[in-house]
Formats: sequence, structure tokens, C-alpha cells
Amino acid sequence: MDSGKKITQVGLSRRSFLAAGVGSTVALAGCLGNGEEDGVDGSGSDNGSRYERISVSFSEQGGALNEGRLDIGVGTMMNFSITPGWVQEAVASVDDFRILDVEDATADAWNDDDTLFIEDLDTDELEGADNDHVDVPGEVPCPTFAYNFVSRVELDYDVVYTFLETMWDVREDLADEFGIFAFHEDPEFWVQNHYEGIPFHPAAADFYQDELDVWSDEFERADESDDVLEADTIRMKTSEQGTTGHAANEALAAVMNDHLDELSIEAQTSDGSEENIGDIASENIEMGFLQNWTAREFREGVAPFDDLDFEMTQVFHYYDLPWYFITNNMDLETLSDIEPDMAVSPTPSGSGTAPGLERALEYALDD
Repeated sequence: MDSGKKITQVGLSRRSFLAAGVGSTVALAGCLGNGEEDGVDGSGSDNGSRYERISVSFSEQGGALNEGRLDIGVGTMMNFSITPGWVQEAVASVDDFRILDVEDATADAWNDDDTLFIEDLDTDELEGADNDHVDVPGEVPCPTFAYNFVSRVELDYDVVYTFLETMWDVREDLADEFGIFAFHEDPEFWVQNHYEGIPFHPAAADFYQDELDVWSDEFERADESDDVLEADTIRMKTSEQGTTGHAANEALAAVMNDHLDELSIEAQTSDGSEENIGDIASENIEMGFLQNWTAREFREGVAPFDDLDFEMTQVFHYYDLPWYFITNNMDLETLSDIEPDMAVSPTPSGSGTAPGLERALEYALDD
């Protein structure tokens, strides 16, 4: 099994397509980082004189490009196929729209950096890519963030197994309720883009091996703990109210609670990954989501996670966000064409994605 396989096409109905956030700029913009979702300082590394680092919200990018306040912004495609509403608005707001290409040397440098997770995106799939004023480079490498749910290893085996078994059984109902769950109809999606160095919960490992037949030798199964954290309610944290991450979690809880007898799901809001990890550590929640950048920092004991002492385990994959850079300046063809006086917003400052995208820019602009 290819655990890195991406799902680039899913048959989504109009209802599920809109539910996934394409028609909701506010919801998806919040989900993807409004400066608070991931609770990570996005000031990043010093870019020196390579470009002018500014912070523009996702929904404001189109206007900022049009008014000359922004030269280069960002875009994404949820799970490599769904174009967010705020990207569609940016496309419609400018006379010219281009996704910047990435030079081979930059792509090689990205792939050599273990802190970056790079996946190829077919930008021809962008909603509006065939418009006359839109220019896309086809397949382009993108810094990508994978969001997975995690828990303590002590969380009761039967609770985790029942949760996953029920979620799989009601996968079609989940897809009808909220579009991004259509991807979970593919068994391999559940273990896609796992975090290296963080094992799977033993119940999750057994479920993926025995029920979905997607277990791989490259995965790690955590040892069962002598201590058991019992629960009759699984409290799950994602992100802030109004975000796609939280809205999907609410849909998950609603559908699952209709099919669970001795267990219930509670969807909770959160300021993001840092809060989620802290609440898992203090046993205030049973599961929380985070992305690969934060997972690496936890694994390496980077502050503020250096004082935490518990074994984190993976439960299931939620969604992926590959990021590309956009402009209305048709004199720019690649990221390396960015000039020192140009205003760049590699996601809003303070978002969990900002440090990774700022690092990616360093390679593109390295003399």
C-alpha cells in the first residue's frame, strides 16, 4: 500500500461540495488559519530583505491584490481537489490571476528539508482554471499540512475501536452530512499522511489491519498501556467556532451519536493545535487534531511542548491542505522572481501554517 497516495478526485454532490466549505468564505478561511487557529507564533524566521512580510486575511486577498497592497498571496485546495470560496473570490476579484510555478532547485531544497512536507498538486483542478485571465502551471510541488486526530495511548482500547468501527460503518451518512467525509469512503485515506515518529493507538492499528486492511509495515503500533483512561464521552477538539474543522467535527458527532449506544461524541471548539495537545495531556479531552508541523515540534520537544510527558498516538486522518502562491503580477512566473520590495502574505501572521510557508519562501529566494 502506498501510504502517501493522494485522493485527487471524489464524486461530491453539490450539497457536499458546498458543505466542505467552497461556498463559505468565512468558515473555510477560519479553518485554514485566521491568526489563531493553530496557536502557533507565525512570525517565522527573519526574511531579511528578501520580501516585505505582511499579513492579509484569506478573504481580503483579492481586494488587496487589486489595490496593490499585496503582491503575492496564497491559496489551497482542500484534500487536493476542493477550491475554497475565498480562493474563488480572489480569482474573480482581479483582472489577471496566476499560480506561481516552483523552480526545480527550489523543489529539491524543499524535499531535502525534513521539516517540510511536500506534495504535488494538479493546479488544473482549480475552480476557474480555464478562465481566460487565469494562468496555472499544471502540476506544482506544494508545502502541505496534514491534519490528523490524536489521543493519549492510555485511552481505552475498546472506546477507540468502537469509535473507528462506527465511523466506518456510517461513512456514507457522514459524507451526506458534510462533504469532506466523502474522502473517508476510501479505506486508505484513514491512514494517509501519518506522522513519522508518532505511533498509532493500538486499537487504531488493529482496526486498520483487521478491518480496513490498510496497515503497512512502515507504520508503528504503540504498546498497550497498563493504565487505562476510561471514557463514556469522547471529547474532540479541532478549531474555532465558524471554521470548517469544527463544523465537520460537529457533523461527525451528530451522525455518530445516532448510532452509538454506550458512547457519545462531543465536538468542542479550540484555539488550535497547541491547546489541543495541552488538553490531551491534562486529560480534559480524549482526542484533538493537529497538523504535521506541530506534530514534529511535539516529537522533538520544541517549546511549549518540552514540559509535556505523555505518549501521543494517532487515531485517524482528517484532511490535507497543500499551499501554493498566487499573484496578479503577470511579470512573475516563479516564486524565485519575487523581489525585495514586494509585499507577501504567506498566510496571516500567527497561523500554524505560516512558519512552514515562510521557510519554503526562504529556499525560493536564497541567493
